[in-house]
Amino acid sequence: MIPLQLFAGTLSVAMIALILWMIRRDRLPVSHAIWWLAVSGLIGLFGLVPGVLDKLARMVGVGYAPSLLFVLAILTLFIKVLMEDLEVSTNRRRLLRLAQKTAMLEQEVRGLRELVEKRR
Repeated sequence: MIPLQLFAGTLSVAMIALILWMIRRDRLPVSHAIWWLAVSGLIGLFGLVPGVLDKLARMVGVGYAPSLLFVLAILTLFIKVLMEDLEVSTNRRRLLRLAQKTAMLEQEVRGLRELVEKRR
């Protein structure tokens, strides 16, 4: 095995171990972990079996296989950022609804307190 393949294999195994450790310690949600496990698997695949990247490059018509790797990496980061933005937007919307419900409940509690005080 050449040093680059050994490095990629070691990196992939280390990433998978770290991700599993983070899941067990409840530091990383499973939905995020699936994404990172897939990325780790691809790093291992492309690193340990470089012929796969060459065949993929030929299939899509790319003459220099490492450039395809960079395009795939940038595309992967783009998709990840987009997914995170969607999650932030969803959480922001949920937080706004929660704040509105809390304000409505506080108003209702204030009204009930006033009603109880009037009856005394």
